[in-house]
This record gives sequence, C-alpha cells and structure tokens, in this order.
Amino acid sequence: MIHLLLALTLASDTLRLGPGIHPGPLVLTRPTVLLGAPGAILRGDGEGSVLVVAASGCIVRGLRIEGSGRNPDGPDAGVLVRADSVTLEDLVIRDMLFGVYLLQARNAVLRRLDIEGARGLAEGQMGDGIYLHNSHGVVAEANRITYVRDGIYFSYSDSARITDNRVSHVRFGLHYMFSHRNRFERNVFTDNAAGAVLMNSNGVVVTDNVFAWNAGVRSYGLVLQTATEPVVRSNSFVGNGIGVFFDNVIGGAFEDNVVADNWLGLQLFANSERTRITGNTIAGNTFDATGGDAAGAFQLCVAGRGNYWAGAADGGFDLNGDGVLDASHAASSPLAELALTRGGLRLFLGSPAARALMWAERTFPVFEVSQVTDSCPLAAPPHGAALARLPAAPAGAGGSGSTGQAVVGAGAIVGGLAFIFASRRRRAARLQ
Repeated sequence: MIHLLLALTLASDTLRLGPGIHPGPLVLTRPTVLLGAPGAILRGDGEGSVLVVAASGCIVRGLRIEGSGRNPDGPDAGVLVRADSVTLEDLVIRDMLFGVYLLQARNAVLRRLDIEGARGLAEGQMGDGIYLHNSHGVVAEANRITYVRDGIYFSYSDSARITDNRVSHVRFGLHYMFSHRNRFERNVFTDNAAGAVLMNSNGVVVTDNVFAWNAGVRSYGLVLQTATEPVVRSNSFVGNGIGVFFDNVIGGAFEDNVVADNWLGLQLFANSERTRITGNTIAGNTFDATGGDAAGAFQLCVAGRGNYWAGAADGGFDLNGDGVLDASHAASSPLAELALTRGGLRLFLGSPAARALMWAERTFPVFEVSQVTDSCPLAAPPHGAALARLPAAPAGAGGSGSTGQAVVGAGAIVGGLAFIFASRRRRAARLQ
C-alpha cells in the first residue's frame, strides 16, 4: 500500500495516509508532504527506523509513528532525518529507541511532537527523545517528551532554539555536549535527574524556564559544567536536590532567577571565573549555597546590586532605605559542606535542631569553610510575584522528618561538626 501511494507522489508530491495501520518502513527520497488523517498509524517492523526523511524540504504532519528497531548504532528511530529544512508537526511517536534523530540536518522544525518511551526500561536500553548530531539551526517547540533517556540531546549542534517544551521522567531534560550559541526558553522540566546539563558549550542562553521537583539525593535543576559565557536569566529553580551547579563556568551571567525550596540552592566551584550572580531571589532552601570562595570566581554584588537571601533579610536591617541590607551576607554554611561529604546526615539537616546550630554558627562562627559573600544583599525580593506562583510539588514529594529524627539528627550533626573541628585543630597543631 505504501509503495502504491508513493508512486502517486511522482505527480503531486503529496502523500496522504488514511485512518488505519500502514506498514513501514517508509523512506522519502524526494521533497514530499506526508499528511496523516485522524487515526493514521505508520507502524514499523521492529527493525531500523520507521520513517526516514532523506530529501530536503519534506513536511510530515498528523501521524502516529511506532515500532522502530532497538539498535543505537543504526540509529533506529521513529523518524530519522538526513536532510535539511524538514518540518515535523503533530506527530505521536511510541515504541521506539530514539524518537527523532537528526543526522547532519540543518534548519529542521520540530513542533507539537508527543514522544513517550516505554516505562520500566534500564537506562542502557533507552534512546533519547530528540537527538541532534551535527545539526544546526533547529527549532523545537511545544513538544512533550517523557520516559526516554535524555529529553533532547545536542552533539556538536549549534544555533538551535528550544521553546515551550515539557520534559519529564527522563535522565537529563536537555543535554548539551560541544554545542554552542543555543537558546532555550519557556520550557518546563520536572521529575528528572537533572532539568538541563550544559557541558563543554559556549554562549548558551537560558531564559524563562521552570526547573522544578527534579528531586533525589544527587538531582539538579541546572548543571553548568565547563560552560563559557552562559546567560541564565529569569528562570525558576524550585524543589530540586541542587538548584544550580556551577563547575568551571567562565564569564557567566546568572541574573534575576528564583531559587527556592531546593535542598541546596547553589553549588559553586572555585574553578569558575568572572561569573556574575546578581538580582536573584534565594529563599526557602535547606541551604542556600556552598563553595565558590576564590578570588575572581564569582561576583555576587555588581553595581551595588546583589541578591535577595531570605535568611539574611529575616534578621537584617536597611536603615537608610536604599533597598540594600546594611551588612554583608555570607551565603554558605558548614552544615551544607558536612552534608555534601556525609550524605547520611541529609535527612536531619532540615530539622529545628539543625537550624538552631546554623544560627549559632552565624552568630559565633568557629568553623573555617570556603564560602562566597554577598556584599550588597537586597532587602526585599525582586520577584515577589514569581514567589507567589511557584509550581506545586507533585504528590508524595518532600516531607519533613519527625521529632525523633530531629533529635537523633541533632546529635549526629553535632558529632560531625565536632569531628571536623577537632580534625582541623589537630592539623593546625601539626603545622605549628
């Protein structure tokens, strides 16, 4: 049936598939408009890719595509694109290894795709929702991607625009490797190991996204690792294990974001350089920040504007009414440093006892920890409206420990702190 319909396209270049199951695979070798009627299904035979687009300018719209092979070296996908200026719209893709695989394809448009993998598979058995290899100028918008390995994977792919997508229940919502000058905005990343991971990439712009409830012992909203001049602005990082991870970030700008209700708001590594962190609202985290105390690594006060730290504002003063607190704010905590190296204590570090210890440490500091200081912390949150509409936690997320756990946790915390303090005293004595 497919072969007969393809013969008809020699005259019209338009292929229409009616309701029902149409056996694949199907290969488009000349510019074609492929349209599916409601209920049209293109079903592969479990080997190779179901639809292969090998001609520039093709448009594929309105199909359900299912039944690819499982060979990652194929690569086997619901749709394999090997040509430029291809448009895929309103597709439902199921029972596949990769959802869409772009191989050296320029200026593709992927719009309103619904990609869902099989549940319960091991990570090694899964492909990515959308995979870009050496593909440039791609637009991906209003797609839904879930239960795959990575939502969208970028390999040597530049100048893409990723907007209004929803990605959940994957490893990394977006995964950038050696991909530059990309923009992603107004996306929502929830219930993943990490919302987005930017590695070895330059000039990526991240704006107006939501990274929420990517929860777990080592889960992240956003990972910036070996990233040069990233711009991260006006995003919400809510309910993650670690809100944002900065490792070897050069010349970055992290501005006007909301970082709230995470276990750790900002994890800062001192190997970064000239990275600005200003105008952000940082509130409700178990810990706000760790690390980052190296000359020239991070700037938390630029042109008299720092960040709003709820912990600093609660007990701070702005006597001259200029919108900046009168005292600097040390953002890190020794308890956070302890928790990062002794994961078993994390259950107890949100307890009232732990918070009392944090207050005591701020009041009578005795521990030497690497920490950044905001010399001009803001007196009021610049994102009050955003705080009022933070995304709600999914059912079963979060939860505080019991009173008994708090008491046991306090003892463990005190013991851990005493151990660190005694160890440092012993090291100091040996140096004398």
